[in-house]
Amino acid sequence: MQEIPYSKIVSWYQEEYSQQQTESVYGEPKKHLFEFFEMLDSNAGEKTILDLGCGDGANSIALAKKGYYVTGIDRSGEQAFLNRARQEGLDNVKFITGDIATYPFDENGNIYGCVLCAGVFHLLSEENIRLVARKAKNIVAPGGLIYLDVVANMKRVFRDSGEEFIFSGLANWSAQQAKDFFAELLSDWLLLDSMFFHAEADWPVKEGNYPIAPYHWSADYVCVVAKNTSENVRK
Repeated sequence: MQEIPYSKIVSWYQEEYSQQQTESVYGEPKKHLFEFFEMLDSNAGEKTILDLGCGDGANSIALAKKGYYVTGIDRSGEQAFLNRARQEGLDNVKFITGDIATYPFDENGNIYGCVLCAGVFHLLSEENIRLVARKAKNIVAPGGLIYLDVVANMKRVFRDSGEEFIFSGLANWSAQQAKDFFAELLSDWLLLDSMFFHAEADWPVKEGNYPIAPYHWSADYVCVVAKNTSENVRK
């Protein structure tokens, strides 16, 4: 099986997301996220959301249009994110340029009614998944919600050759590893929902110049929603 350093495409992502796009390369938020948004609407709490690994803002913009005050963090994508916010006439969004594994988003004194990290953990090392998840949990306000997912059992196959490959340096967790991790992480919170489903698609989604050949991916999503039932935010 071929191994490709994930660092090979990081610089490409940064360049791609710097483009002044008017539409997200991801399209609309996934169906299960709209279900989570409905849960968020029914939860009495703060209207502030931190979107970790927000990319070009597919989820952030959707939430801001619902009236939430959204802060997105990613190492690239600011121009596309803010252009799309202006296009929608939104002034309740903010973008922070930073790597969520190293940016001290848990040290600025802010807490949030919700922390969201969707479709991101499979692009991190195991060490950084644990680090980011702990930091995220510590800044959810009492009564607030957290949404996390792991894209597990990931399989990538080049479309032309049929050869399977992996990105080295990433966690590549199984679904069971993801479930065990969430069970341990959120053992002292109220678990509101858990979702598990299979997905697959071709990459890229549109024509262009890419650092690797087109491939087909398949994976299982392991998603959790939990509520902070403690009285104090841990630091």
